[in-house]
Formats: sequence, C-alpha cells, structure tokens
Amino acid sequence: MNRIIALLAVGCSVIATFACTHDNATDTEAIKRKSFEAWIEAHAPQAMPLGDTGMYYEVLEEADNSSSGKVDVRGKWIDVNYRMCTLDGDIFYNRDEATARLIGTYDAYTHYVPERFYIASSWDSSSLPKGLYTTFTEIIPGATWRVYMPADMAFASSGFDMTGGYGYGGQIALDEDKAVMLDQVRITDIIENPQQLGDDQIRTLATTARPEGWGMYPNDTLRPGMYMDVLYRRNAQDTVPVGSQAEIYYKVSFLDGQMIDSNIDSVLVNRFGSVRTSDVTSAISVTRMATGTTATNAYQMPAKVFYSILPDVCYGDSLRVAVPAKYAYFTEYMAPNRSESEWGTSTKFDNYKGYDYDDYTIDDTDYYFGAATFYMPSSSSSVISMAEIKPYTPLIYELVVQKPEK
Repeated sequence: MNRIIALLAVGCSVIATFACTHDNATDTEAIKRKSFEAWIEAHAPQAMPLGDTGMYYEVLEEADNSSSGKVDVRGKWIDVNYRMCTLDGDIFYNRDEATARLIGTYDAYTHYVPERFYIASSWDSSSLPKGLYTTFTEIIPGATWRVYMPADMAFASSGFDMTGGYGYGGQIALDEDKAVMLDQVRITDIIENPQQLGDDQIRTLATTARPEGWGMYPNDTLRPGMYMDVLYRRNAQDTVPVGSQAEIYYKVSFLDGQMIDSNIDSVLVNRFGSVRTSDVTSAISVTRMATGTTATNAYQMPAKVFYSILPDVCYGDSLRVAVPAKYAYFTEYMAPNRSESEWGTSTKFDNYKGYDYDDYTIDDTDYYFGAATFYMPSSSSSVISMAEIKPYTPLIYELVVQKPEK
C-alpha cells in the first residue's frame, strides 16, 4: 500500500510540474499580449482593432472615390508598398528609396519598388507571417494603413534580419519575440497573371513608336513574346553555326531602366561607382545548341535568353532584347491545373522548377503561380549587395556578340 501511495505521489508531482510549466507558458503569452495592449492604449489610442486578430490599425489615407471597398485578393498576386518598424520606430525593413536615403541605408543595387506577393487561399498555405497575410487580405486597395502586430502574429521567435546585403534592410535587425509596426502599407496593384502582365509590358515597349518605344511590328518577334532590336550589324553572313560558341558582353536592366548587372567593367563603374571582387568582367561563352540537346555550359548564366538568341544573331552584332521572364531567370511554379497533387490543403508555394535549355525554339509551358526570388549577380558572400528579381519580371538585355579568338 505504501508503495502505491508513493507512486501516486510521484505521478501527482509530475502532473503538477507539467501543469505549472504549461501555466507559465500560458502566463508568458498572456503577459506579452497585455503589454502590447497597454502600449496601444498609451501610444496609439486612435488605433482600431483589426477584427479579433489581436492586431490594431490606423487609416493614414483613405482609398480614392473610385475604390469599391475591400477586394478578395486570395489566389492573386499583389504589389505592396510598406516598411516595418519596431514599436520604438526603428526601421528593420523598407521598400522606399526616399526613406532609405533618409536613414542612411540606400544601396545603388537595390530596386526600390513595391514587393510582389502571391496570396494563397488561406494562411496555412502561405509562407507569410499570419499578421502580414491578414493585413494584405483585409486592407482596402488604394488605402494606406499603419498596422500594429503582437509578436506572435509577426515574426515571433524567428525575428527578422535583412541586414545581409539584399538592400531592403533598415537600421537594425529585429530581435525575437518583438511586436512590430507595419507602416505605410498600401496595395498598389492586383495581378491575376503576372506572366501575362510581363508579356504585355514587353509587347507595349517593343511596339510603341520611337522614341518612347522601339517601334517594332507586333509580330516582329525573336521568340514568342521576345523582341530583338539590332542596333548594329557588321556582317549579316557571319552567323553563329550550330555547335559553335559566341562570347557575349551584356548589360541587363529592369523595364524602368534601372541596371541590374553587367560584365563590362566601365559600365559597372559608371553605374555603381566601382567593380567588386564578386563581379564578372569577362565575356561569357555560350554554345549554340542543336534542338533537343542540353547546354553543357549552362552553369555560366541562368538566363535562357543567351541561348535562345544565337540562331538569329551574327558575330559582331550589337543588339538589345526585350525579354519575358520565361527566357530570363529561374522561377518557382504551381501547376495551373488545380486538380494536380501540388494543390493540397496544406500546400506551401515552394515547389521548384527551373526552365530547361533543351529545345529553345519551342515555347515553354506557362506556369505562373510562383513566389521565388532570384538575386543577381550571385555571390558566396551574404554581405554583397545584389539586385532582387521577383518571379515573372521582364528584363531588357543589351548585348555585344563576338567570335572567340582561335
């Protein structure tokens, strides 16, 4: 009997210890929430509860009169302007160039534009923190808000650090378990199909009359949706044979003209002020592949455009090419057919697919449910600033094609 009583005592002790530990964890979360609520009451008394989420918001600017109110953006892409701060006002993420210059974090390699997100059908299928997902699905497009998030709705124990060279970092890295302020948040655009949008932007640029555009005919394409403008051709007979190499110097830019990268040292100096040790300043060698074969030197450059132009260029050409995303950088995708296995209830939008170099004369399947970001130029060091290229971003390449020396 005494042994049974002793065992019961041990069991009760374990249960009591577990209950105490559980209560402590619950108490800690409750204390954090009460602290957050007290801060709101003291410093943002005008903020309104955002439903029953535990977040609060202020309307800094109403949407214009043409807005029809809240829009369901799930299953769509959105472009969003915003910055993120601690409750003390220290910025740890920023998309605005004027703000970057003001706080001393401006970087010439950074493309200060709204960020593009795919908004999944539910938060469980999204890679966004719950607070950001909730904000983006609740805000009225065209309005500007400030949103206050408790730590568990933001970045919780993971914190947030963008000080490693991608350009959007602010004054500090966010410590773990900190409440945050999502400031100046505004949806600037809602996109059903970003690949189609990029293709339309390329077509408009190429077919608009000079000097605003390139003045080309709508069907004057190099490949489906890709336009080439030959600026100078020395010898129209000096084509690149199948199996032969071409050496290419390039400059690549976004459609708004901001340069991303070049392998020409003088161009890098003129744009960025210096040539870094991570920059490549020699010609890239690209082989004109026969249809159905795989590019053996594909590691040199991920952009498919370098292979796809070779049947149509000559040695000595100077040209520019308006490039849709499917001929530019790697992307992630979701199969358009929602009955396929990728579209499960717990699906994360992180299935990877890179375009092959095979059969470059054949149009690729259009996947457009992607969310990956490519950083260029690549670097093994995280402190090297690199341009951020979101999926389905059309680009402009300026190229000089040379014959390799024997």
